[in-house]
Amino acid sequence: MKIKLLTSRTDASIGLRLAGVETVLVRTADQAVKAIEELRSQQDTGLLLITAEMENWCAEQLAAIRKNGRPLVTSVPDSKNGFNQSDTISDYIKNAIGIQID
Repeated sequence: MKIKLLTSRTDASIGLRLAGVETVLVRTADQAVKAIEELRSQQDTGLLLITAEMENWCAEQLAAIRKNGRPLVTSVPDSKNGFNQSDTISDYIKNAIGIQID
């Protein structure tokens, strides 16, 4: 299973790509909705990370995914919305699924 990021923030995309996370960079809500549907249909998507703006743009689609339980979806902060330098992506993953990734 792969970890994938959906974001409109270039900085988040670059940072997580450097960590080996597949990223999808979108610029509009319509692009985000299409990307969510595509990511949802990919069998290898195990954890979908989204930035705050995606919560607003894709609320309906995200609610359906969360109800279904696959893939697991969790929000991560970005430089614009709630970034705290003391937090790490592994902390967010641990909070989401209960497993520490080192």
